[in-house]
Amino acid sequence: MLKLDGVSKTFRTGADRVVALRDVDLELPRGEFVTVIGSNGAGKSTLLGLIAGAFLPTEGRVWLDGEDVTGVSAFRRARRIGRILQNPLAGTAPSMTVAENLALASRRARRGLRQALPRRTRRAFREQLASLGIGLEERMECRVALLSGGERQALTVLMATLARPDVLLLDEHTAALDPRNAQAIAELTCRFIDDLALTALMVTHNMEQAIALGERLIMLHKGQVVTELRGREKAGSQPSDLVRLFSERRICDDELLLGTCGTAD
Repeated sequence: MLKLDGVSKTFRTGADRVVALRDVDLELPRGEFVTVIGSNGAGKSTLLGLIAGAFLPTEGRVWLDGEDVTGVSAFRRARRIGRILQNPLAGTAPSMTVAENLALASRRARRGLRQALPRRTRRAFREQLASLGIGLEERMECRVALLSGGERQALTVLMATLARPDVLLLDEHTAALDPRNAQAIAELTCRFIDDLALTALMVTHNMEQAIALGERLIMLHKGQVVTELRGREKAGSQPSDLVRLFSERRICDDELLLGTCGTAD
């Protein structure tokens, strides 16, 4: 289980003080898939960064399977928490080959080493790449920098789930792709989450995606969880329902609203 207990985060730059998260309580039972939406600056990426250990909360605690990991470094948390960012190159070593990247992800090689992979390991990597269904098993010696955006992000999904993390964090990981590749990566991600029974938290600006994927949807605004939808209520929602929820809170500064937010007082 992932649990956030009264978590707040304040950033200070000089005389400025920005409250990114305000007293957030959140629990994800093992195997639950939650989508997160919110306006720009609502605290979505801050929430994921805090869970990943990129920074410490100003207040509150973070728990993972009953263990207080609030002070645990991002490096140590990475053994239990997989994270996929919007940039398809962010989760890979572009100058290294597909096979070498998989070796890094499985912790069987150290960054910068070009040692030969055992035949059994290469065979396992080939099978895992073949499961992606995009032909990367034939390009194991290709440098990742030469792959397309969709291919890189598919590889990133595989790498992030290779060690079967306790939690998978998805930070708008399809936003930089064209619609066709975005759909393919979303489907691939869901397949891995289902097959491995992963606990997952996905930030997205795509309201259709937020409704269609996962068991629960949460809306952040000004660093707080202001709405939760689950079960039949979530499944029966339409993007227009989410637009209405945003409009009711006078949130008119985000592309989520697709220019439909009213201007009435």
